[in-house]
Amino acid sequence: MFSISSSNCRIVRSHGALEDHVLQEMRGPGVGPDADGGGACSEGGLSGDTKANGEGCYSGGGGRGAGRMGVWPAVAGCGEAGVLEESGIGVVQELYLGPDGLRGGGSREQGDEGSGQRHWPANPTKLLFAITIREGRGAPEPSIRAFFYSLLQIRSHETAQKLKMVKICCLGAGYVGGPTMAVIALKCPSVEVVVVDISVARIAAWNSDQLPIYEPGLDDVVKKCRGRNLFFSTEIEKHIGQADIVFVSVNTPTKTRGLGAGMAADLTYWESAARMIADVAKSDKIVVEKSTVPVKTAEAIEKILIHNSKGINFQILSNPEFLAEGTAIQDLFNPDRVLIGGRETPEGKKAVQALKQVYANWVPEDRIITTNLWSAELSKLAANAFLAQRISSVNAISALCEATGADVAEVAYSVGKDTRIGPKFLSASVGFGGSCFQKDILSLVYICECNGLPEVASYWKDVIKVNDYQKSRFVNRVVSSMFNTVSEKKIAVLGFAFKKDTGDTRETPAIDVCKGLLGDKAKISIYDPQVSEEQIQRDLALKKFDWDHPVHLQPTSPTAVKQVTVTWDAYEATKGAHGVCILTEWDEFRKLDYVKIYENMQKPAFIFDGRNVIDPQKLREIGFIVFSIGKPLDPWLKDMPAVV
Repeated sequence: MFSISSSNCRIVRSHGALEDHVLQEMRGPGVGPDADGGGACSEGGLSGDTKANGEGCYSGGGGRGAGRMGVWPAVAGCGEAGVLEESGIGVVQELYLGPDGLRGGGSREQGDEGSGQRHWPANPTKLLFAITIREGRGAPEPSIRAFFYSLLQIRSHETAQKLKMVKICCLGAGYVGGPTMAVIALKCPSVEVVVVDISVARIAAWNSDQLPIYEPGLDDVVKKCRGRNLFFSTEIEKHIGQADIVFVSVNTPTKTRGLGAGMAADLTYWESAARMIADVAKSDKIVVEKSTVPVKTAEAIEKILIHNSKGINFQILSNPEFLAEGTAIQDLFNPDRVLIGGRETPEGKKAVQALKQVYANWVPEDRIITTNLWSAELSKLAANAFLAQRISSVNAISALCEATGADVAEVAYSVGKDTRIGPKFLSASVGFGGSCFQKDILSLVYICECNGLPEVASYWKDVIKVNDYQKSRFVNRVVSSMFNTVSEKKIAVLGFAFKKDTGDTRETPAIDVCKGLLGDKAKISIYDPQVSEEQIQRDLALKKFDWDHPVHLQPTSPTAVKQVTVTWDAYEATKGAHGVCILTEWDEFRKLDYVKIYENMQKPAFIFDGRNVIDPQKLREIGFIVFSIGKPLDPWLKDMPAVV
């Protein structure tokens, strides 16, 4: 028997064995890929859900919950006896009340651990189902049922919004689409997410144990959701047709020919996606720009959709990503902000609200920013331009530090202590890379020029110019230090990805450095823990900007660079080398046995640290001649020209 007090939400077990029951009038069809029942409970949990046993174990005194109690422990730690108001870890089955009865989504949540407070869900309807849906015998007291129905009425609007499972389709299974959709699926178990792509190999990889991209934490997220409410498919038209919200995360490479070549974004793939959506849509859609696109792209896409709509209503939103590779999953779990731009019409505002509700499942409302379409599109370009500008600024200072004997690390630390500036993105290096910075700045430059702002365009163009200078300056330093030639000399390159904790090589500085050394006929041995030989050879063979086109449109068999070998061991790469270039800041490079490396190298042995991951003084004591970006020069290097 139970009693309940709505004033403090206490549920007290008064006596006797716990009587479990399923409210018969709340039975309904299960939902999701594994649905097989009518919301009724089975020995392990609910039919049509993840069939998880309750594991309530509360902190304030009680004990371990009865494992067979299905969803009950989700409310609070369920002890064998005593007041059930203590917190604990429990399994929640996310259930909603629909016109046909109870619907089970099979989600899991956790209560507050060790706080001694009742865990009260954000949506009381979840509490209703968590408490009343139990297996066994005996109906709960009418007073309990009436109380929970009153809670249901309070949130009737929110509940109504969830009667229909939202379906999301994402076009593009790349570095943005894959991780973003995986996290949405994890955080929104009542949403069905399908990621589609024209590449059969890529989709097969997403459905395998070897994902096509490396990102810390991504494997775990995908494995938890795949086959439940996260799916990867090549049936593009089918899933676009079924979706309520369509994210478009396709390539937007820099144009390589025609008007705006070398600067403007190529929207060929975006336009193709828009025409496909218009062609296969049978119901109203919210189309979301996830790719980084120039300002006013949404307007162009909107025109294509409207002129091919066949009476269907499309709303275009801009929802740019702000992910840093290597920390993308954490960025998605805990974003600085989520930006949603839409038309300032009643329909546009409604679409913005619909997407906002998806993110509100885990992102605090004050971090979800809504703007008009154009502000959202420009914000993404501006954010990347600002970040790249900081890197070019500190890299420009690094050149001055080498010339004067200052230490760029000390200068950056001092500058970063100013709260108006801050410490982030002030690490000097061989240059920035990645798929966004250069491409987005070039797009910004082109937009400025098209709008009659040449001075603004020139300002941002200089950010890229400094970045290119930093890479060529590094190559010049290598060549000039080694007696002004590296012809037929073995140079070991440690790291090829554009940053640590990712296998992404798009616009990596390593490409330009290697090509510069190859231009002087060096023999290069490369080691990177996450980049394959095939990818390295492809990157070195492709022309600039070709990397951003889909793989099936790239040269199928790029000519291998004969002077380049790829190894899977740093010691093998450096064996017999005249010099070592560190081009990615992988943590393992800080821990290498440099005494062993020195002993197996040609003498004099050079190390050129493009990421400042090593201690120059310690390596000089071993015997190396060391160059580190922005650090006081080795005595050997002071007599060498900085430019070839």
